[in-house]
Amino acid sequence: MTFEDPSFWAALLTAATTAGTITILVALLRRNQAKGPDRRAREDAEIFSGLSDGLIVLDDRGRVSALNRAAQRMTGQEGEAAIGKSARRLLPGLESVLEGKDRLASSLGLWCRLPAIGREDALASTLGALLSETTGPAGARTVLVLRDISEQIRLTEVDDWLRVIDGHLLAGTSLGDLANDLCERVGRAFGLPLLWIGVPRPEGLLVVGKGGSEAPRLTAYPEGRGGQGAPGVAGRTLRSGRAQADGAGEGWAAPTWAPGIALGRAYCVGLRARGEVVAVLCLRGHGEAPSPALSRALDALAPRLGEAIVYERTQSLMRLQSAAIAATANAIVITDGEGRVEWVNEAYHLLSGYERDQILGTIPAVLAGPSAANPTAIEAWPTLRAGQVWRGEIHETHRDGRIYIVDKTITPIIDACGRLSHLVAVDEDVTARKKAEERIRYLSNYDTLTRLPNRVLFRDRLYQAVVQARRGHGGLAVMFIDLDQFSLVNDTLGHAAGDHLLMTIASRINAAAEEADTVARVGGDEFALIQTALTSADSAASLARRLIDVIRTPVDLGGREVVIGANVGIAIYPQDGTDPDNLMKNADMAMYRAVKSGDDSCCFFSNEMNAEAAVRLSLEEDLRRALDSGDQLFLHYQLQFGIESGRPVGAEALARWTHPTLGAIPPTRFIPVAEDSGLILALGDWVLGTALAEYARWRAAGCGRLTIAVNMSAVQFRQKGLVERVTDLLAQYGVPPEDLELELTESMLMQDADQAVAQLTALSQAGIRLSIDDFGTGYSSLGYLKLFRVDKLKVDQSFVRDVTEDGNDAVIARAIINLGHSLGLEVIAEGVETPEQMAYLRREGCDVVQGYLMAYPETGETVARRLLALDSLNAAPAAEVMLRSD
Repeated sequence: MTFEDPSFWAALLTAATTAGTITILVALLRRNQAKGPDRRAREDAEIFSGLSDGLIVLDDRGRVSALNRAAQRMTGQEGEAAIGKSARRLLPGLESVLEGKDRLASSLGLWCRLPAIGREDALASTLGALLSETTGPAGARTVLVLRDISEQIRLTEVDDWLRVIDGHLLAGTSLGDLANDLCERVGRAFGLPLLWIGVPRPEGLLVVGKGGSEAPRLTAYPEGRGGQGAPGVAGRTLRSGRAQADGAGEGWAAPTWAPGIALGRAYCVGLRARGEVVAVLCLRGHGEAPSPALSRALDALAPRLGEAIVYERTQSLMRLQSAAIAATANAIVITDGEGRVEWVNEAYHLLSGYERDQILGTIPAVLAGPSAANPTAIEAWPTLRAGQVWRGEIHETHRDGRIYIVDKTITPIIDACGRLSHLVAVDEDVTARKKAEERIRYLSNYDTLTRLPNRVLFRDRLYQAVVQARRGHGGLAVMFIDLDQFSLVNDTLGHAAGDHLLMTIASRINAAAEEADTVARVGGDEFALIQTALTSADSAASLARRLIDVIRTPVDLGGREVVIGANVGIAIYPQDGTDPDNLMKNADMAMYRAVKSGDDSCCFFSNEMNAEAAVRLSLEEDLRRALDSGDQLFLHYQLQFGIESGRPVGAEALARWTHPTLGAIPPTRFIPVAEDSGLILALGDWVLGTALAEYARWRAAGCGRLTIAVNMSAVQFRQKGLVERVTDLLAQYGVPPEDLELELTESMLMQDADQAVAQLTALSQAGIRLSIDDFGTGYSSLGYLKLFRVDKLKVDQSFVRDVTEDGNDAVIARAIINLGHSLGLEVIAEGVETPEQMAYLRREGCDVVQGYLMAYPETGETVARRLLALDSLNAAPAAEVMLRSD
């Protein structure tokens, strides 16, 4: 190879330093100036063009006279287009260099750094420029050598980024701050419009940081949906663990989540730590593939960033755990293996009253060492030394001396050598809970008013008494006591007076029943007792009569002397029952018979009562089957007539039951069974629905409008959702609310007058008519009567029956009619059977009558035919219409 060989120049210039390039270039220029254009000049020009550094030759006016291919690539200028251009326009930022070139020696150069020049790959470049000047025959020449040192700068920046990561971790900043900072730095360095870092979560890929020029404009990252199943390049990177780029056709168009933003193709790198992909770094705007510098930067960043994410996650979890332990409501104490306290949380101070400095280094009593004086430690330490959790309920002493109760759990921590290194004790304050449990235990076993055992505890005591009697072959008596007319006192004098009366009676029963093991309050005005060591039935009867006498003793209630009676039912073990439930049931039945007797008395349970109870139970089962089958029960209707018009204005629905073997069973027999057994709700719903359905058929057949009256039980009336249930049935059958009348007894309404007022008001507001049945037979309060939203009073047939013979009944009937009219209510009399009764009621101004004189209770079909027939007699006199046709 000779000096004239072009390959020699190319090899020499490629291996030369920038300063060497300048020296050789200057020599070439001088030789060209001396030789002129010849073959050597052309060879030198080829060498000039092939140099890897960018070379720009400026004339004495600072204009471009020549530039090689590398300079064209760096400046983005074509060769011919650049010739003659000012260097200042070609390379912004060169002014200061050109202004100082007069100070240069002909063989020296001046280094400077030029700002980034736009390039096709959109990467920011930093150019190093060396300016040198030489002079030849053609005049002064300035040679500008450009070398792209952005790669070296970026490599330096990568080292800076790694230090940034370490700085964030040492400062304890969040993963989001770290990720945002790093994405911004990388985005600025490589001119990327978007970078983001995502970590997998069960619900999807969570973006924890973003950066780049377009990042502030983005609000959604669809690659982040679906966790490990995320679509697109991010999901593939997570699943494979390898760097992934968009597939063919992916990512070139602007995504729907970034309208109008040119982001370019996507490229994702898995961030690994401890053998798994813990996150992905995704970037856009890098061209068809990342540049070598970007790839090297990602290779350097990825593992460090992956480890940083895991470290930050671990540290964050530890901080969270530490904060949670410190802030938890339970007291936590950590001791060494010997039980000496090393750490306590704030909750321990709040629970015990001791400051942290006062407890550190001490040994809690539960761990103070096994001894006879410390039995808990005797139990706890063997369990803990065996590496097992110990739990117990401990009474602790507060700093102020009061006792509190904790549910203590002590967990041993075993080190790598199998030794007990620490103990973690968690104390839950259960003082309030224990008090509440004790209160609940009391409430569940004792009556809060009289402080006597309740029915639950009474049954438990009776069970124990039966067991003892069975073992000792002895006897015992169970007595149920019902107070007579207590409800009257409660309603007339108020609940406070009623409570005082109950407490007084309870005290008297307890004092009088010295030989009774247990005295209990088992109901509102019912008491019960167990008389053990019973020698004969006479001793039980003697105690019962003594109880009746002490109960009848007058009680002073706020200066008012009140006397009430009592009825006692007695069941004897073993002849009346051998288990607690039968004894209680039979004593209750005996008490019921005593109440029915009408006088203060005591009754023993008998076989006849047992037989009666069996029949009653059988009847209850048959009624339940009748309700289920629906073919034994039916309704009769008794028409009601306007006393002046003589025409039907209403019909009362009456339940009837034809038993398959017993035949017709009267309502006076099966209604009480339904009420006692709870079947009254189902029966009442059936009656109401059937009556409305039949009335709707009458209307459809052409009958005129009536008021369909349905009796309602006390259980139904107190039922929640009654108004909604009734209005739903009205809507179901298309019956106007004003055509339905619900009949309620005054005794039923006075059981809870305030609740009755609210329920009646709701029914009235729904448009439903209301009447008080059997008025005058109960104990209504006129003060409440004016508050009841009712439309009608019904005079009981007991007053109507003898209204023409008994002066008192006549006065009562007249008073009820006048009272009703004074309150703006309609009055109806039931049980009208004679023309004389009708005449009296007409004279007194009664509005409506009902009874055998006008119509018997009849089936729905018969009533419908009669209504249609009466409609055809509209022109007939009223008296003829009212007469019942046999």
